[in-house]
Amino acid sequence: MTAKKLIRAVSLATCLVLALAGCGHSRAGGDAAAGGGAAPRGGTMGADGVFRVNADGCPADASQPLPDGAPIKVGVSMALSGPLAAVGAPNIDGLRAVFAAANAEGGIDGHPIELVVKDDGYDPARATANAQAFTGQEKVFATLLQISNASIVATRPIYEAACVPQLGTISQHREAADPERHAWTTVTIPPAVTEAEAAAEYLAKMHPNGTVMEFRQQVTLGEDWAAVFPPAAQRRGLRLLEVQHIAPTETNLDAPAAKLTASGADAVMAEVQGPMCVSMLQSLAKAGFTGTVVLTSACNGAKQFLQPLGKSADGVAALFFQKDPSTPSARSDPGMKRYFDDLAKYQPKADPTVTMTLNGYEAGNLLVHHLRDAARMEGGLTRVNLMNAAWNAEVERTTFLQPKQSMNGPKDPYIINDVTVQTYDAAANDWRPTGVGYTYRVE
Repeated sequence: MTAKKLIRAVSLATCLVLALAGCGHSRAGGDAAAGGGAAPRGGTMGADGVFRVNADGCPADASQPLPDGAPIKVGVSMALSGPLAAVGAPNIDGLRAVFAAANAEGGIDGHPIELVVKDDGYDPARATANAQAFTGQEKVFATLLQISNASIVATRPIYEAACVPQLGTISQHREAADPERHAWTTVTIPPAVTEAEAAAEYLAKMHPNGTVMEFRQQVTLGEDWAAVFPPAAQRRGLRLLEVQHIAPTETNLDAPAAKLTASGADAVMAEVQGPMCVSMLQSLAKAGFTGTVVLTSACNGAKQFLQPLGKSADGVAALFFQKDPSTPSARSDPGMKRYFDDLAKYQPKADPTVTMTLNGYEAGNLLVHHLRDAARMEGGLTRVNLMNAAWNAEVERTTFLQPKQSMNGPKDPYIINDVTVQTYDAAANDWRPTGVGYTYRVE
């Protein structure tokens, strides 16, 4: 990746005023339907440094602004049932809060945001049916937070054919962020290689030439880690033991935990998510494992996953790109204060200390930022302008460990590129930095 362009300096006071939109702007300047050899639904980088999507062959309404006062319909296909139901519901709570706050301020250029939610049960077939409904009778303006690479790939052709933005998808597979071929899809989290490299660096620091066993949940996250963690670990001299493959809905991990302890491994890399995070830590404690435990960012909520275990969770490491809203150190952040205020006002029954609630809120917050940028472009609030705004965003989000974030097509395809390793302090119920991190760069 080339060095990111410097983000426009913004005062703290301005950030507070514009927190809902996200401090920043977009490099994109108009309703340009990029051509010039772009892939059918890819995009091209202009000489001006602006990445523009190819809108050739799009339906006419993709370049037409919304009628005055018409709602901006945002479709979300989310796992509200099945193995990741515990992940889906909090994300929706966060989205409802941030959209309600935006609507209370007049919406986007007079357009209220309307959320349309459909359950896909973490099933690509159901996600596909939802995508057909969103681009058909629902006529959504954009979609948000599609989870898992399998569902993203399955639904992407549907959104591309309709030229409906598929924004802020949740996948760590690098295939999901491919602006030159699939410019109508963006990703809201860093690729798995970023976390894998940071984890391997930390493990090598803690245990030079040590042995590591992977607990790999058989879901998309596990598949992504299978491709990137072994080479990252082996380059640093770590020796990998037999991988413990875990079914998506497994609730008892006593057997693999016992196998880990008996192996004498120095550490375990926990490539799991959702309720399995707690199950795994409980089984490790029961088995008497005293080595190093590293969790992915899917398990880094102190209140959800670590606090219930008390002292036995002390020293557990986790990967971070966003602050944990359940910890004391995060509460002084100005963006976090706005988040808690909005949840209390607009979604009072939701739990703001759950990391996935903040995840949904910030994904919605970023969309609000993109929509406001698009509305200011030549041609107004169109789907083409929304995609161009997203791919050329420069924003400051203080609830993240690296607040200054940007995207710029293939030069900078991820809004988040930095991951750090922190360890849990059980006595303080807080996270402590280790000084280990990794920044993703385009090769």
